[in-house]
Amino acid sequence: MKNGAIGLALLAGSTVLLAACDGGGGGDGEPVPLATKSDGLRELGLSIGRYGALSQYIDFPSGSSARASSKQRPGQRLLAKAAQLADCGTIKGGASDEEGSKDRDFKLLSPPVSGVRVQFQRQDTDGYQQQDCYGEGNEIVELFQSDGAMEYGDSDELEAGRYSYFTAGSGDEAAFTLNETYDEGRLGLRQRLEYLGTAESLETGDGTVYALRLRLRIERFQEGGVDYKASVGLGDSDAPLRATVTGDSFELDGHYSYRTNNAGCEGGKVRVSTPSPGGITVSGTTPVGGELRLQSGDSAARFTFNNDGSATLAINGGTGISVTAEEVEDAMAGEASPCAEEGGGGF
Repeated sequence: MKNGAIGLALLAGSTVLLAACDGGGGGDGEPVPLATKSDGLRELGLSIGRYGALSQYIDFPSGSSARASSKQRPGQRLLAKAAQLADCGTIKGGASDEEGSKDRDFKLLSPPVSGVRVQFQRQDTDGYQQQDCYGEGNEIVELFQSDGAMEYGDSDELEAGRYSYFTAGSGDEAAFTLNETYDEGRLGLRQRLEYLGTAESLETGDGTVYALRLRLRIERFQEGGVDYKASVGLGDSDAPLRATVTGDSFELDGHYSYRTNNAGCEGGKVRVSTPSPGGITVSGTTPVGGELRLQSGDSAARFTFNNDGSATLAINGGTGISVTAEEVEDAMAGEASPCAEEGGGGF
């Protein structure tokens, strides 16, 4: 199968933010703070930054999607785990792998398209559990669990372009994977990832159009202090999040939501758009033209990007605030974001 426009780095130890989680602080549908320069820079990084919520699924121009080259299809992780089965390994539950071709309707794209012939791969697990043991005395135990279905596929090059998609879960039930590592009975690492929804794209000679309606979640515990929970939603029940990427520019329209257990990043729901004709222009990985509008509740922030990499930020229609090129770059890199996982450059 070809490597389609949609590639999801969800299972290879990534630091992606994921959606609609329960738990304290904030809420996926509540407004986020948008009253200060720091608030605006936080949302700049979360919306179009190289390790932000959207860059995990959208290949922004000129390398802005820093993880694009390392993205791994979700189903590949299960197959890789099965290949590593140790002598003391045990397997419970069921797992199936299906691939083939079929006709599929792309309902999220605008306009929707019916009856596209696609080649697909599907992973379906039902209470799947696997235990691997390592070390001279098998003192290191790795547990892997998975439940639910994930499917991805793409079409041949058609007159309209090449279609790609990813789906996970069923109805309101998310698909999930859980990895745990124990050393002499002591939990050293725990990571749970959940996925629910659909992503679609159409790649043409002019660029790529994306339509995303996904809910995703991550929980990660690592001995020594890391205890991280995060969620992200792309799109909502009214409409998917839409993006168009062409050469050195991109356009966005739709909602994203997020939540973490980090202080200063409790999260909420944001409407993101690029109101300037042609969207945002990028040089390298730096926005150098266009506008980014972020709205949450009754508050709004608007970035106007300059050709030297700097920007002007207006909060709620107020006087413009100067943002240096270095401040823009720091926000895009996400290194100082209150949403970042400890030890990682992303969320």
